[in-house]
Amino acid sequence: MSDSGGTGDQRPTDDLDAMLFGEGYPVGLPVHEVAVEPHLRNRRTVHIPAQLQLLQELVHFKPSHSRWRITKDLVGLVRGGHAGEKDESYFDKLRRETRRGKSESSTYGTATLEGRPVVLYAMNWDFFAGSLGVISGEVFQQATDLAASRHLPLVAVYASSGVRQHENFAGLTQMTRMVEAIRVYKERVSLPHVAVLLGNVWGGVSASAVPNADIIVATSGTNFGFAGPNVIEAFEGTAVPSSSQSAEANLMDRNIDAVISDVAELVDYLARLYAVSAPADKRPELNRETETLIHNVTAVDQRRVFSFGAPGIHGPRFDDVTGAPDLVPAAQRPPVPTERADALLEQYQDLIVDANRVDLEFLVRYAFTDSVALYNHVQEPGLRHYPAIVTAFARLGPQPFLVLGTQPSYQRVGDAVLKRPANPGPEDFAHLHRSLEVGARLGLPALFVTDTLGAKPTLESERRGQSRLIARSILRGIDYPHPVISLVAGALGSGGGLATTPMADHVMMLERAMAYVAEPRSAASILYKTPSPTRDQVKMTLATMRSTAADQLELGLIDEVVPEDPNPYVTAENVHRAVLAAFVELRELSGRRLRSRRHDRIQALRAFDIIDDGEIEAIAESER
Repeated sequence: MSDSGGTGDQRPTDDLDAMLFGEGYPVGLPVHEVAVEPHLRNRRTVHIPAQLQLLQELVHFKPSHSRWRITKDLVGLVRGGHAGEKDESYFDKLRRETRRGKSESSTYGTATLEGRPVVLYAMNWDFFAGSLGVISGEVFQQATDLAASRHLPLVAVYASSGVRQHENFAGLTQMTRMVEAIRVYKERVSLPHVAVLLGNVWGGVSASAVPNADIIVATSGTNFGFAGPNVIEAFEGTAVPSSSQSAEANLMDRNIDAVISDVAELVDYLARLYAVSAPADKRPELNRETETLIHNVTAVDQRRVFSFGAPGIHGPRFDDVTGAPDLVPAAQRPPVPTERADALLEQYQDLIVDANRVDLEFLVRYAFTDSVALYNHVQEPGLRHYPAIVTAFARLGPQPFLVLGTQPSYQRVGDAVLKRPANPGPEDFAHLHRSLEVGARLGLPALFVTDTLGAKPTLESERRGQSRLIARSILRGIDYPHPVISLVAGALGSGGGLATTPMADHVMMLERAMAYVAEPRSAASILYKTPSPTRDQVKMTLATMRSTAADQLELGLIDEVVPEDPNPYVTAENVHRAVLAAFVELRELSGRRLRSRRHDRIQALRAFDIIDDGEIEAIAESER
C-alpha cells in the first residue's frame, strides 16, 4: 500500500502546545517501544551444516588443501562415562568425529561474489558444535594471511558453541590470536571485513573476532551472545526468554548491523556491499559539472510515496526502484505566513512532522548513483521504525562515500503520514563510532546528515554514559582523517545534533533547516522559567534566536545553504551537486593541509565579535 507522505497541510492540530513536548515527539502519538517478539513469528530454524554448504556452493568456494591436527593431548581433560561406559579422552572424541568423516570445525579458501574474489573462513557446527580451539585459530590465521597477501576482502562465517573445553586455556587464547589476526589484516587491507553469523554463535567467538569485524550481519534464525541461556539462567536464577538472544533482538540493541533473510539473499547483499564500497581503480574523474545522477525528475511539485508493508524486520536493502521513482501529485500546501514569527513557527513544525522532507535514506537513494544500506527497519502496523543513527555506503559515480547520521521514522495518523524525529541513545552513538572507524580505514570521504532535536532524554541513557559518547562523537567527527561534509537536512538540536554534524571541512544546511541550542519549546521553558511555555513565548523565542540556515550562514557558522524545492527529488539533486562540488575542492588538499584548514575554521567558530579589556575601557570612556 502506498501513501502520500505530505503532511504540511494535514497536521492533526495547529496548536503548538498540543503538538510537541520535550525533545520534539508529537503529542498524541504513542511512544513506541518496538517489541522483538511480534517480529519472530515467522523466524525459521537454521540447519547450520546445510546452510553453510549452500553458501559455499553459491560463492564457488575452493577450500585450502592444508589440514592440521594436534599431535598431543597436553591438557588431558577426560569426560567421565556413565555406568557401564568407558571414560572418554580428547583423542577418543577426535577419533570418533574422524570416523564420522569430520575434520575440525573450521575451513578456509577462496570464493567469488559476483566475480569479485574473496577469502572465506567458515566454522561448522557439525564438528564439536563449532567450538573454538587451536586448529580453528590456526585456520583463521591462515585465512587472514591469505587475504592480506592478496589484498582481498575477508568474509568470516561463524557458527560456534564457544571455546572448546578439551583445550582449556590454550583454546581460550585463540580469542586473542583471532583479534590480532584481524588487526594485522586491517592494517594491510583497506576493504571491509565482514562477519557472518549463521545459526548459533556463543562464547569466545562472540567476544573476540565478531565485534572486531567492520560489519556484522546475521541470517534470520541465528542466536548470538557471550553467555548462553543456560549460563544466564544459572547465574540469575530465572529462565531466559526464547527471543532475547536472537539475531533480531541483537539488531534492536545494535550488536548486529543487519539481519538477512536467508543465505541466497546474504550472497547478493555481500556482493553489493563490496561493489559499492570498493575503491575506484584510479583517481575518479570528477569535477563540479559532472552529472552522475540517473534519476531525471522535473521541478513539478511531487510528493514522496510511503509504503507500510507487512509487520516484520525488513532490509537491509532499499525498496526496489527501477527507472524514475513513483510519484503522486502533492496536495495544495497552505501559504506560508508573511509575519516572521508565524512563518518560523510554521517552519519549525514542518521540520518535526512533515514526511515530505528529505531524510538520510532518501538522499542516499536519490542524491547518489549507487548505494547499499547497513541497517534494517522494522515495520509495525502504521509505523515504519528506523534506528536513530544509520550508516550506508554510497557512490558518486566511481567515488565511494561513507554516509551516516540521524534517520527519522514515520507513522500513519488518520489519512496523514507524520515524521517521528530521531532521538539517538548511547547505542546509536557507539554505532557512529564503529562506522567512522570503518570509513577511516577504507579511506572514504564522509557525508554526515543530521535531522534530530536532540539525544534520547532518558535516565537510562544518562546512566549508560550518553554525555561521554556525545563528546567522543564530536571528537571523532572532527578528527576523521578524510574529507568531511556535514549536511543539516532538518533540525539540529542540542549536543545530540552536533554529534552528527562535525564542524569540520564543509558544513551545509538545507534552506528550511534550523539549528537550536535546545529545541525551541525547551529553550522557551528555560528563558521564561516555566515547564509549560505559552505559544507566544515559543514564537518569541523562535523569532529572536536566529535559528535559520540563512542566519547561520550570515553568522559565519556554516559554509553553504542548499536550495530546497517542493519536489524532494529536485532537492536531492541540489544536494548531489553541492556534495560533489565540495568534495572536488576538498580532495585537492593534502592530509596535512586538510587538518590545518579544519583546525583554523573550528577555532574561528565565534560569530560574536570579541574585544579585550583595553577596548572595553575605550568604549566605556567614549560613552561617558
